[in-house]
Amino acid sequence: MENKMIIGIDHGNRNMKTANTVFSAAIQPLQAKPDSLEHILEYQNQFYYVGGKVPEKECVDKTENENYYLLTMAALAQEMRYRGLTDASVKMGAALPPRRFQQQKESFKKYLLKTKELHFRYEGVHYHVSLENVFVFMQGHVVIHTLLEAVPGYCLLVDIGGGTTDLVEFVDGMPDGKYSISDKAALYCIGKVNEEAIAKTGAGVPAYITEAFMRTGSYDCPKQYQEVIINCLKSYAEEIYGIIQANHYNLDLTKMVFMGGGSSIVEHFGANEGKDVQFVTDIHANARGCEEAVKSIIRAKQRKMRTA
Repeated sequence: MENKMIIGIDHGNRNMKTANTVFSAAIQPLQAKPDSLEHILEYQNQFYYVGGKVPEKECVDKTENENYYLLTMAALAQEMRYRGLTDASVKMGAALPPRRFQQQKESFKKYLLKTKELHFRYEGVHYHVSLENVFVFMQGHVVIHTLLEAVPGYCLLVDIGGGTTDLVEFVDGMPDGKYSISDKAALYCIGKVNEEAIAKTGAGVPAYITEAFMRTGSYDCPKQYQEVIINCLKSYAEEIYGIIQANHYNLDLTKMVFMGGGSSIVEHFGANEGKDVQFVTDIHANARGCEEAVKSIIRAKQRKMRTA
């Protein structure tokens, strides 16, 4: 096999992300081969529909069933298709949340490596993946690693995901072991917007519209709803800074890096003036960071071999 590549995969609770693709972290077994093969994964004579409704709850242990193993194959297929390949030898980089990393990194690596020669079909196309190795990193750490020149010294990563907001301290690009977790994350914010809209207008706001405001800062809808949504998002951004302060961080002295799906709320609606903040709103950031981290490991090994 001549095609060698590094593929980073961010196994999120709401979405699966690679460097160039994203899809819902949902998979459903089918009873028979469907007429249309769009979004269909075929593995060991079983058919699965990939994507669809985003899971509402956090998956605490991604090795508890086969779902994330199958989603990994779909992610490999989508990224390989983007790169124009169906057959490759792959070094994979994967990422776990900070609160799960130490406890689960070895079991997650074993889970992903349980079959090194993968043969499967995605949307009717056969893929062959030879897994050379899997490297498991901490979500956010790989992003800080790529931003090291911009955020040297002491900084706080604020990762606002769908289910939790994680605060992780870094010193010179390395986590120092201190982190905090809050359940006031993106899904909490979306729910608060809907509740407030019902209370003030008598009707709720679809999550799609709230997410559009989160991503871009605006959306074309009636003024009374715009006011409710904007006020809620401003209040949420204030809550995030309140959480940071409640964990004994000085907003005047702390360099903060915001990332995750909810970071754009703080970027667009937060009182950021005068604060040392940086926003990483690229949904692919963790996956791309995983690839850069794998490349760094390979370069370090090559340097060691040359000097041995």
